[in-house]
Amino acid sequence: MAPELLLYPEHCIRDDAELVARVRKMVIETRFASKPDWADGGEARYARDIDRHAFLRHDRTVKFIVPWVNQFAPLADATIVEIGCGTGSSTAAFAKFAKHVHAYDIKQKAIDGAMLRLAAQGLSAKATFRRVKPGKLWESIFSDFGSNKPDVLLLFALLEHQTLKERLETLRTAQKIVRPGGVIVICETPNRLVYFDNHTSQLPFFHMLPLDLQLMVVPKSPRRDLRDSMARSAAGGLDQAALELALMRWGQSVSFHEFDLTFDDIDSRILSGGTHPNLLKLRRPEPQEEILRRYMESAGVKRHEAFTRYFLDLIIKV
Repeated sequence: MAPELLLYPEHCIRDDAELVARVRKMVIETRFASKPDWADGGEARYARDIDRHAFLRHDRTVKFIVPWVNQFAPLADATIVEIGCGTGSSTAAFAKFAKHVHAYDIKQKAIDGAMLRLAAQGLSAKATFRRVKPGKLWESIFSDFGSNKPDVLLLFALLEHQTLKERLETLRTAQKIVRPGGVIVICETPNRLVYFDNHTSQLPFFHMLPLDLQLMVVPKSPRRDLRDSMARSAAGGLDQAALELALMRWGQSVSFHEFDLTFDDIDSRILSGGTHPNLLKLRRPEPQEEILRRYMESAGVKRHEAFTRYFLDLIIKV
């Protein structure tokens, strides 16, 4: 299938002021109002993050990512399982086009917010939400679906927030969840092989450092929320292992190495990736990506070109 630029801008919600206001209120109540520094000008401090959760991620997903997936895995009759749905930005975007989305998360507040979002967008009938206890996710999904496996497994901005052990388990188990011929869709996972860590620290080279060194460098991050959160964790008496886990939850990058450990010939399974015209329009190529591409070429590292982009966006055939 030849890659084709196909966008769905008419499904964005940014210009629907009433809807955005309702979703924004939900996002604040379920995600931001409980932050320790919220009372101290939190709404202004977190304004960009609030917008991102209220409409920016939804609109990027529905305009660029959903039509990209739809070209390789038609969604109209597809059952989707989404892991780590959060407050439902990507859930709502995919639910507009899929037969049904079954969304899982470990946080009840996130589930409550996602349900409110989909109700506000008139999509309640298109999605089912389930809160699962940590460590019980796969058991719950296998129990829910049995032999009637879903068509698509969606991992949107998920893998980078897992420990290495969790990440490898996710990639291995994902292949057992989806029906043969179905797809695993991975979106917006930062690549550790580029130089700049825009995702977590907003510092160059940060994500390439070992965790104990990352902890020492955190105070140099321009991200106030990251610095403050890790400082509170340290002041609360967490030991080194607990601090490293807290930093992992903020986000660590991923590369082709995890996929090599969990898939049989991953490159041949990738139906499309971040060099598709939709993704190139969503996230324009950066010089650091070209440097990585050229290095891999000169070193004889022959990998799917999707592994050279800052974000790993992959449609993987099962």
